[in-house]
Amino acid sequence: MKEFETLYRTHASAVFRFAWGLCGDRAQAEDIVSETFVRVLTRAPRIESRTALAYLLTIARNTYLSGQRRRRRELPLDESLPAPHTDPISRLHTEAHLAATMLALRDLPEGVRAALLLRVDHDLSYEEIAVALGISVGAAKVRVHRARLHLASALESQGGHHEA
Repeated sequence: MKEFETLYRTHASAVFRFAWGLCGDRAQAEDIVSETFVRVLTRAPRIESRTALAYLLTIARNTYLSGQRRRRRELPLDESLPAPHTDPISRLHTEAHLAATMLALRDLPEGVRAALLLRVDHDLSYEEIAVALGISVGAAKVRVHRARLHLASALESQGGHHEA
C-alpha cells in the first residue's frame, strides 16, 4: 500500500493536468484521476517506476475515451418539455424507497455487498470483481445474484417496486 501511496503522490497532479487537458472540465478530470488510480489499485501488476507515468496517462486516456463513448449514447433533454411536477407525497415515497434500499444494502454481508456495488455502481465485469475480491468468477456471479435477490425481496416486503 505504501508503494501505491508513493505512486499517487508522485503522479496524481500530472494525471490530473493531462485529464483536464483532455476534457476541459475540472470535475470530470478529478473523476478520471480517481478512476485511473482505482484501476491501478484493483487491476495492475507491479508498475516499474520508470514507466509509471506513461502507464497512468494511458489509463487516464482510456478512461476519458470510455466516458466519451458513454456520453455519445446519451440524448439531450428536450428543453420544451415541462418540468415534472412532483408532489410532496411522491417525494416522500421516493425518499422512503431510497432509505429502504440503503437499509437492505447494509443488511448484506460485506463481500456480497461489495460484489454488487462493484458490478452495479462501478460497472466492473465479473472477472474484474473476482480479481478485486480475490474470489472465482463463479463466486462473483453468485454474490451479485444473491445481493440482487436480497434487495428485491427486501423492497418487495416494503411494498415498493424494485430495480435490483
